[in-house]
Amino acid sequence: MTISSRDEIEVGQALRRYVSARAHGRTHPEYARLTSISAAGGDLAAWVGTSEVEARGRCDGRDFYQVRRPGLPWCQWLGLDTCIAGDHALQAFFELHATEPHHWQRLLHEVSRGKGKALREWRQRGRQAITHLTRQAEIGPDVRLPSDLADEFAVPGKGMRSLRKSFDVV
Repeated sequence: MTISSRDEIEVGQALRRYVSARAHGRTHPEYARLTSISAAGGDLAAWVGTSEVEARGRCDGRDFYQVRRPGLPWCQWLGLDTCIAGDHALQAFFELHATEPHHWQRLLHEVSRGKGKALREWRQRGRQAITHLTRQAEIGPDVRLPSDLADEFAVPGKGMRSLRKSFDVV
């Protein structure tokens, strides 16, 4: 699969918006309402995101519309743009490296420094995780492949301060 530089730029921008939304806890609104904004040159009309409760009530005669369409794919964080939600490598990376809400802040700093670099690195690390899990499933549950994590430190007598741990056990 070859990705053109234009597609990579668009996915990089979507990645930054996705991580920013996750870091700040902002989900994409499923409904929108029409509102008027007073500006120096006159009144402007704009669609503003709103909740389902307000849209169902149809309060004050305002115009509402449903952004989310039944039958179409939907991303909780980007709305109709599902390029990040459909990327299995990125989702695998996020499952491993963004387990807590505060981890999204660190990822936001990384993606803000360089969208393209973050996209390439995160996809690569996600593919490595998927490959590792696939190989592990093929081998079977009895054999453990070497991991990037420090599994050897969990066993007494291995790793740093191994002498101290071995004496504690005896």
